[in-house]
Amino acid sequence: MKKTVQELAEFLGGKVIGNGEVLIDDVKGLAEAGTTDISFAVDPYTEYLPQVHAGAVIVEKEVPAGDNTLIVVENPRLAFSKLLVLFHPRQSVESGIHPSAVIDNTASVGTGTAVMAYAVVGKHVSIGEDCTIYPYVFIGDNVKIGRGTVIFPGAVIHENCVLGERNVIRAHAVIGGEGFGFATKDGRHTRIPQIGNVEIGDDVEIGACTCIDNATLGSTKVARGTKIDNLVHLGHNVEIGEDCFIIAQTGIAGSTKAGNHVIFAGQTGCTGHITIGDNAVFAGKSGIVGNMEGNQTYAGFPARPHMEWSRTQVYIKRLPEMAKTIKALEEKIAALEKKADK
Repeated sequence: MKKTVQELAEFLGGKVIGNGEVLIDDVKGLAEAGTTDISFAVDPYTEYLPQVHAGAVIVEKEVPAGDNTLIVVENPRLAFSKLLVLFHPRQSVESGIHPSAVIDNTASVGTGTAVMAYAVVGKHVSIGEDCTIYPYVFIGDNVKIGRGTVIFPGAVIHENCVLGERNVIRAHAVIGGEGFGFATKDGRHTRIPQIGNVEIGDDVEIGACTCIDNATLGSTKVARGTKIDNLVHLGHNVEIGEDCFIIAQTGIAGSTKAGNHVIFAGQTGCTGHITIGDNAVFAGKSGIVGNMEGNQTYAGFPARPHMEWSRTQVYIKRLPEMAKTIKALEEKIAALEKKADK
């Protein structure tokens, strides 16, 4: 595929600064881009543009760019993602049901949906239009899946779960596995049946090998637009708001409620039965042990406001020096006291 810079600018709703007739045949990073490639740059990387020799660069505003043609758009990252889809479309899948798929006769499959080899679909399942169910997917009884959802190989959707429209469930994710609940008596653990389900809103992405447990009663919930990375665990009755980011190896214990636009960076750990406000941001490896207010950035264990954590880290680095100072002062005080006693 080849497109002129002007055609790409019109596709992105942007403005060309430079030669709009340059032909583009691929998208690449700034360091790799050549004269027939398009790339993007945001601050502070725009200062390197005079050293770049791309066919065009997507930017947020006009900047010194050497011999590069620019396309100015509101959001360069989003525009670049659209071009990735344009120049590198995903594998196309033909609709229809593969002969080796096992689908209960009480299940319904919408028009335009593909159910691929060895997928298993249980009783009274409803799959919407234009979905893609990859090989070896298991969908339990009474599951509802909205239009345009894609479920990649090996994923498991347990009984009674509800998935919205345009969801992406990556390989080997497990949605609605039984929550972790036990009653202990005399040191022995007895499982408490977890009879709830999981409800996923529209436009949610769930990464590979991520596990979202069903609720003890009621529903574990992930709201519209939230994006969950690989290897994440959400415990039973967790509720996640809209447009959150949950990054790899994060674990959120049962019955925690997070607001909208919350970010859990990688390896964040969160205790259960707490509430987290809107727009809270947790740095990697944060340990959340209690209710957290929104509109703040937190770090450390236990998680606390980022500036407070930063100051503490400075003091920790100085502890050996401070210990020597304290010891020296103690010796001086002891000497003065001894002198005073005389």
